[in-house]
Amino acid sequence: MDLKKAKIIEQPNKTAQVDKDRTATRHNWRGDWIVNSRDRWQNLKVIRNRHHIRESYIKPDKLIYHLITVYMGAPSRQQAIFSGRNYNILQTAGNVAVIPAASTLQSWYDEVEQDDIYLHLEPEFIKSVAAGADLNPDQTEIITSLETRSPVIESMARMAFDELQRGEGATGSNLYADSLANLLAVQLLREYSSHKMPHEKQYVNGLTNKKLARVLDLIESDLSEDLSLAILANAAGLSEYHFLRMFKQSTGVTPHQYVINQRIERSKELLQKTDMTVTEIAYLLGFSTPAHFTHHFHRKTGVTPSKLR
Repeated sequence: MDLKKAKIIEQPNKTAQVDKDRTATRHNWRGDWIVNSRDRWQNLKVIRNRHHIRESYIKPDKLIYHLITVYMGAPSRQQAIFSGRNYNILQTAGNVAVIPAASTLQSWYDEVEQDDIYLHLEPEFIKSVAAGADLNPDQTEIITSLETRSPVIESMARMAFDELQRGEGATGSNLYADSLANLLAVQLLREYSSHKMPHEKQYVNGLTNKKLARVLDLIESDLSEDLSLAILANAAGLSEYHFLRMFKQSTGVTPHQYVINQRIERSKELLQKTDMTVTEIAYLLGFSTPAHFTHHFHRKTGVTPSKLR
């Protein structure tokens, strides 16, 4: 069926109405949930979903978060109604759609299997990032876009999906998720907001020695601890937005990368000086699984933990 020529049904039959009511929930996209971060990540929710839903209906009281979708599947035709306007979209891999919280959106899809990554960001979190970036959060609105391209957001969606697959979104990934959520929020404000973000400040000296020492001591006091970005930023007395940039200026890496580097260095000592198994070391240092540990170890050293031993 060529949906490009299909007529939009304004008054669906009773069966279609039942389906519409059923899909008008937070579990709107049913199907094969390849990955679902659920409540494991605080500021960023991620779902990778394949489905065959022909019609969906989002109600404003159900969409309590800003929704970003990155299409991953074969070319597919989507018809939609938003704010009284009809859209006829040919979705291709990499297509990005941004739907602000409290929106109403009705969509029809063709017979091709839909494959998307859904990213959820809470409005209050976006406001906090906007405030940290010297924007007025009460005057900054997210703008709807159903058909656009954003290589940066597409890359972030893939990174979130990959991290969930490797680490199962469990222990040791909150700092990564917090950092990614912050960067995603910044990109959303850059590309899809009513007020453009100001140019980023150049932090020549990064964190002061005292602040940096305080943060590093906090990290190294227990490398198994799954610290949040908020805790580290608070230790430095900065917003998460500014802390991320100043920490990287000081160390050359993000907070998450720094933690991983320190865990790998500690694991080398344990592998060479103790009889602990790879599994024991992985969990001791806060990795979610031995495979997650091995992935990062190999990426940093070029060999597996067993090979080093």
